[in-house]
Amino acid sequence: MKRLKPGEKAPDFEVTDLNSDTVRLVTHRESRVLLSFFRYATCPFCTVRFARLSQEAARLAEQGVNIIVVFESERDYLRSYLGSRPLPFPVIPDPEGHLYASYGLQKSVLGMMLGMFRLPTLMKALLDPQYQMARPDASVLRLPADFLIDKDGTVVESHYGRDIGDHIAFDHLEAFAVQPAQEAIQ
Repeated sequence: MKRLKPGEKAPDFEVTDLNSDTVRLVTHRESRVLLSFFRYATCPFCTVRFARLSQEAARLAEQGVNIIVVFESERDYLRSYLGSRPLPFPVIPDPEGHLYASYGLQKSVLGMMLGMFRLPTLMKALLDPQYQMARPDASVLRLPADFLIDKDGTVVESHYGRDIGDHIAFDHLEAFAVQPAQEAIQ
C-alpha cells in the first residue's frame, strides 16, 4: 500500500455516511478538510479523539476546515455505539477497508502493543461514563491516520499513526485552520 505524501492529490471517494448522506471529497473543495481514519467504534483511544473532534468541529468549520471521519466498523454497529446523538461531521463506516486501502493505512502488531503505553489516554476513555466497553467489530491491529487536505485536493500533511492511539497533533490542526494551507505546516 502506497502512503500519501504532502503535495500529492488525495484520492476522491463517493460513499454513504451514517446519516445516509452521500459524501465525496471533491464536494468539500470550498473548504479545507481533516480526513481522519479511526479504528473501530469501541476503540477507547478513538472514543477520546472522537469526543475532542466533536467539541472542536464548529470552531474548525468557522475557520474553513471540515472534518470527515472514517471507522472500520459495520454501519449498524457504529450507529448503535454512537447512539442517536447528532453528529457534527460526516461519519463513514468502511468495514471492508476500501478507503483505508486507497489512503495507504496499515495494520501492525507492534503498533497495537505500543499503544498500550498510552496509559493516560486509555484510562481517560475507560473512566468516561459515555464509553461502553464492547467487543471490537474490526481489526484490533488497525493503525489510525489523519490527512490535512487543501481546497484543491492536495495533501498538506499526512500523519500515519505509529501506534493505535497516534493521531495528528492538535497544534498541527490548529495551524492548518488559522493559516493558508501551504504555509500551515512547514
